[in-house]
Amino acid sequence: MIIIEKPYASEFLIDTIAQNDWPVLRNQTIKDAEIEEGAFEMIPSAIAQNYYLSQEFPLIYSNSENAITWVLENLPDSNLAGYIRLFKDKAAFRETLKELYPDFYFETSEYSELQNLKPEKIKFPVVIKPTVGFLSFGVHTVKDAKEWKDVLARLEKEMKQAGQMYPSDVVDSSKFIIEEMIKGEEYAIDAYYDRNGEPVILNIYQHPFLNDKDVSDRIYLMSAGIMIKYMAKFSLVLRDIGHLMGIKNFPMHIELRVTADDTIIPIEVNPMRFAGWCTADVAKYAWGINVYECFFKQIKPNWTTILEEAGKDVFYFSMAEVPSDVDRTKITGFQYDKFLSNYSNVLELRRIDFENNPLFAIIFGSTRSKSEVIKILSLKTKDFVIS
Repeated sequence: MIIIEKPYASEFLIDTIAQNDWPVLRNQTIKDAEIEEGAFEMIPSAIAQNYYLSQEFPLIYSNSENAITWVLENLPDSNLAGYIRLFKDKAAFRETLKELYPDFYFETSEYSELQNLKPEKIKFPVVIKPTVGFLSFGVHTVKDAKEWKDVLARLEKEMKQAGQMYPSDVVDSSKFIIEEMIKGEEYAIDAYYDRNGEPVILNIYQHPFLNDKDVSDRIYLMSAGIMIKYMAKFSLVLRDIGHLMGIKNFPMHIELRVTADDTIIPIEVNPMRFAGWCTADVAKYAWGINVYECFFKQIKPNWTTILEEAGKDVFYFSMAEVPSDVDRTKITGFQYDKFLSNYSNVLELRRIDFENNPLFAIIFGSTRSKSEVIKILSLKTKDFVIS
């Protein structure tokens, strides 16, 4: 079953559902969507609940973490709900991983108590973020006690904005985790655990940043070189996590870092979906695969053949955020043509409803230029605001 939820479902996902005749949960989002009548089978919530309660490892995918609420309310004792609770709570995730990473420093705090924490007891540099979060809401790197005070002053505004956009099951400002800053290259993986509990990687993204303070999701890169270098190593990490937690029939988007000594440390897991905002669709351009069909049909891509035939292009998806330092009520549009002139080979542009979302565009493209990637990372989206 597919659960379609706000904020965004791509035409590619909708077409894939229709072509495969997959059932979709009947909910308010589907009722409000402009989808042709009879395009796919709709399952009432009560029937879906009864059916999936009988499944030990239910096969469910969603385009959005907003769907987590339905699962937790309707399938509270299922293995799926257990995975979600574990992965969405970053503190619980860290506790579970202690067996694999016993020396990793982290601590948690209620938001109301953050001001009372004594900076001298924090092992700087650290990253602070909500224990239940999405995108980069409330995520900050902090190098010392002075920066700590500055960050606390900014959190209130950011978490208020997040609360207006997402339910508490997706972003919850009541509790934060403070953990050691992992120095190294950041990567993300779209993968699923099959019916036997074995991980199947569908894409590996390199997540570059402009500098040490950058925590944005501006651009994610994928190439044959990245896949060849890390496929086996990341598969071993996923296998360790899966065996530790007994995971089966489960899609996920996991972020991790690779340190200078080649240690691989997971950062967080986004459950029941691949890369957010349907950006996982980029795999059709990069590798010629449909990630949704891979999951539901339990397909393992033939990476040997795919990578042998791949060229030298670096593919990417890029997310263009609505600037936080501009009054949203005064924004009437964006200069899309001017913005896109910074991208050399745009394969697809997806315009996003910027009035109700943190993004105004998603771009799929390819490049062979490192300087272009740096240029994209350097873009200030407020320079393209129409007001």
